[in-house]
Amino acid sequence: ESYRPIRTLEVSQGQTKRSKQNVCPWLDGACGVPMDDQTAQVTPLELTTKLMEAAMAKGAKVVIGQVINVEAEEGPHREKTVTGVVLRDGHTLKCNQLLIAMGPWSVVAEDWFPGLKVPMEGIKSTSLILSQPAGSIEPYALFCAEDSRYHCHLEVYPRPNGEIYVCGLGGSEHCPKQRIVELTPESVLPDKTRVEAALRCVSSYSSTLGKSSADDANACMRPAVTDGYPMMGRIPDFQNAYIGTGHNCWGILWGPISGLALSELLIDGVSKTVSLDSFDPARFSPRKRPKHSVSKRGRHQNDKAVGEQW
Repeated sequence: ESYRPIRTLEVSQGQTKRSKQNVCPWLDGACGVPMDDQTAQVTPLELTTKLMEAAMAKGAKVVIGQVINVEAEEGPHREKTVTGVVLRDGHTLKCNQLLIAMGPWSVVAEDWFPGLKVPMEGIKSTSLILSQPAGSIEPYALFCAEDSRYHCHLEVYPRPNGEIYVCGLGGSEHCPKQRIVELTPESVLPDKTRVEAALRCVSSYSSTLGKSSADDANACMRPAVTDGYPMMGRIPDFQNAYIGTGHNCWGILWGPISGLALSELLIDGVSKTVSLDSFDPARFSPRKRPKHSVSKRGRHQNDKAVGEQW
């Protein structure tokens, strides 16, 4: 219901002649240059809720709990198979297949699957929701350059329901594994100093938005893999365990296609929609190679030769 095409502007400090052309009427304190007039916009909470409801209508069951380990068994040829997940309350959920898709908290899967490496940071960032001022405003999404005055690089998204979502407040905390584990989802809270800086920055760009009230402030933890690529595929050495994580700030954009690709992998054994080779989790897991196969020249990424051979 919230889907619509929306015009987007690239915004920088100050007014120039360029900002007088085809710019939104409420952007009166900055330069806005058109980027695109058909950018797709959805409200993330609505989209994810509708997807969950559709899955439940087809028989899916939602169980809320904290997984603390997995149960697995080893076959006659040393192949490993996950048989269930252990919850903190003592219950075990039996399974035929398992997909780890816990955002930055997917790092804890390293402790459950020997050999799995999840080299990922959680980027803890604050966001803000403003109420639209009296009357509706013409919808433009703003992608703002770094503002050295407030150390923000704002993104501003007016929504059809009257909210204005603002992110890019700056001051994000880059969290290693230990810090991610310390921060439960409920304890990922906004940084009040960044909210104050963002409100000042917004007011400097738009006198109209400067009259808006701050209805809510939130924070998220973005999963950022060290090489910039998501991790999607089968977990090394396990027959029926998979991982899907590391989409950073593009989760709402890449989520639906990632879900389709991973469902094909689980059901059909291969993703037909898109190749997942570049996202294979095994790229971070060391491989044991016979000594005679190890080249003394060149560079390697695990078991693959890369770079020049000299």
